[in-house]
Amino acid sequence: MRSLPINANIVILAVLLACAGLASPYFWSVENIINLVRVASLIGIVAVGVNVVIILGGIDLSVGSVVALTGTLAASLWTLGVPLPVVLAVALLAAAVVGVVNGGLVAFLNFQPFVATLVTMTLFRGVGLVYSAGQPIYANYPPAINFLARGNVLGIPTPALLFIAIVLLTWYVMRFRAIGRMIYIVGSNESAAYFGGVSVWRVKMFAYIYCALLAGLAGLILTARMGSGEPGQAGILLELDAIAAVVIGGTALQGGKGSVWGALVGALVIGILSNLFNLLGVAPEWQNVSKGAVILIAVIIAGAGPMMSALTARRSTNGG
Repeated sequence: MRSLPINANIVILAVLLACAGLASPYFWSVENIINLVRVASLIGIVAVGVNVVIILGGIDLSVGSVVALTGTLAASLWTLGVPLPVVLAVALLAAAVVGVVNGGLVAFLNFQPFVATLVTMTLFRGVGLVYSAGQPIYANYPPAINFLARGNVLGIPTPALLFIAIVLLTWYVMRFRAIGRMIYIVGSNESAAYFGGVSVWRVKMFAYIYCALLAGLAGLILTARMGSGEPGQAGILLELDAIAAVVIGGTALQGGKGSVWGALVGALVIGILSNLFNLLGVAPEWQNVSKGAVILIAVIIAGAGPMMSALTARRSTNGG
């Protein structure tokens, strides 16, 4: 027995789609499917970055705060009359700064990734709240920004196209570029990677900056959808959705194993669950309970394989 492979996850996704269609007559409506794709794509963009960090052997709890911070900055700068290219550049630069801080804490100060990103999760959401005086910043965005969240190309929502492009780019980097292979090596055995000549600190910095930049892009999409920067509410528990998507996709929490395609499937699963809960009128607090249960089940399944392998090896050693 081992962690769910992607093809098994696709079967689960298909079953979930069928059950969702039976549970709600509105699920397969065109309007609902488009809304579902937009939501799942936002989760997926963040999940792809989190997936890279977890394969590295780390974790990033700050992605929700990055979403809020970049959205708040973008809304604020636009209302001040700053040119659009500068707005986008500054928002993404702020996201990159969070990635540098996360990577620095982990790579140079040897913070545990959970502790480091828990600190920055609180710190940078606080920065956004102080910057905006704790209030939403409403912005009348130009069509170019609105296109990120509400546009479509040949009937396909723009966030979905961005999500697919990011998945393909990440797959290429992780499979065919040296930095991608080094991420897997560091995640499998950091000490061996170091003594094998891998620049571990550079690999960690790359992973955390890449994750933060994707969260920043998600923040721009979300602020365009809402028409405002929400420093206190935007991205709340988005890290939970992203981690759930990654774990459901089969990425090992101990690092060294995972696939961007699994994260894609996991994001769709989380998106479908959230969409179905909303259609059925499930209260938000019960949605959180359900997502937590999904993560627990996925972790148990992912951990069952190594545990069974260890038991089998022990029995073989004992002649049983």
